[in-house]
This record gives sequence, C-alpha cells and structure tokens, in this order.
Amino acid sequence: MGWRGLLRVVDFQALLSSQPVVAAALEKAQMAGGTKSPDAKSLREGYHLIARVLWTRRASMSRVHDLTWLDHSVVSAGARLGRVWEGEHGRASFAAAEEAVGEDAFRELFPREGSEWIEMPVEAFAGISPTVKLERGLSGPYRVGIVPEPQLRPLYEWSSKTKFHASPAATSLLGEVEALSAAARRGTGPSVAVVFAAHSFEDVAAE
Repeated sequence: MGWRGLLRVVDFQALLSSQPVVAAALEKAQMAGGTKSPDAKSLREGYHLIARVLWTRRASMSRVHDLTWLDHSVVSAGARLGRVWEGEHGRASFAAAEEAVGEDAFRELFPREGSEWIEMPVEAFAGISPTVKLERGLSGPYRVGIVPEPQLRPLYEWSSKTKFHASPAATSLLGEVEALSAAARRGTGPSVAVVFAAHSFEDVAAE
C-alpha cells in the first residue's frame, strides 16, 4: 500500500480561476506526448475538475485532495510553500510526529475521524455564490485538513510555542506548520489556507 501526503499553502481563488493555466499545460502535454498520454489525461481531468467545482460550488474531500495536488504540480508549482511526504517512511515519520503532538489545535489540519464542510470565499461570475464549500476530514483513502484565514494566526502561535517543548519527531513537522501558516498569513486574501492532502493507494508493480 502506497501513501502520499502534501502540506501546502493554497490560494483557492487563484486555483479555481486557473483554467487558462491548466489549458495551456494540457496543450503542451498533448503536443509532446499525444492526446492519450498520461500527462494529458491528468491535466484534462484537472481542467474538468475545476469546472465542476465552480459549477456546483462544492468540493468533496477527494476533490479538495486532487485540487491541492493540481495546484502543487501545475497551477502554482514553486510559487508557494509546500512539503511532500511519500511512502511508508514518510507516513511513519509523519504519524510519529503527529502522535507526539496530539493537540486539539492540530485537528483542523490533520483530522483523525469524521468530516465537515467549511465555506471558502471564492468569487466566480455574476449570479454565482461568492463561496465554495470544501470538505475536510477522513474518508476511505483520503485525509484532508484545511485551516482557513481566520484560524491561521492561532495555528501559527500554537505551532511556534509547541515546537520548543515537542519531541524530536514532532519538531520538524511543527516547524513546517509554523512556516506555512506564516506564509499563508502573508497571502493575498481570505481565500488562502493551509491544506494537508493525503491519499493511500495500491502500489503498482513496475513492469
């Protein structure tokens, strides 16, 4: 069983208005590898995913996960802070740090059970709701945490204070949370959040 986790600053306004960026990347991928190439298929799915979220004004946990990775790899690759954990080693080190911390303040970012819907301000076009509902929590292979702008300062202060008394396993993760929450607070507006998006999946043996 494989695993990937991404901790990232996401501007949902920029992400959900990025169809031209994704379309340009898709055209480039199709020219390089053909319309049926894995890259082209993935980008085409990303383009339609953004359209569906804008139309329905809702993003389930799996869709928030996919949007976050799309932002990381295509939309604003290198433009905002992010950290990736991969494989069993990544999951084990992450789990050890999380267990060592074990604070309620962490649960919005690293939920352990259940799910809830939160509203994020995302302007679209005339006549459409100015908010999008995003699901965070734990469901099946997906685990998604979202800390929106109003909670960024408490998260920053909590991680800054806690890391000085945390175990070595937790210190690195808390430092990441501190840096990302500080960066998100310097973001462009209320649509900026710190997001954790993880997914368990079946490993495919190399041919």
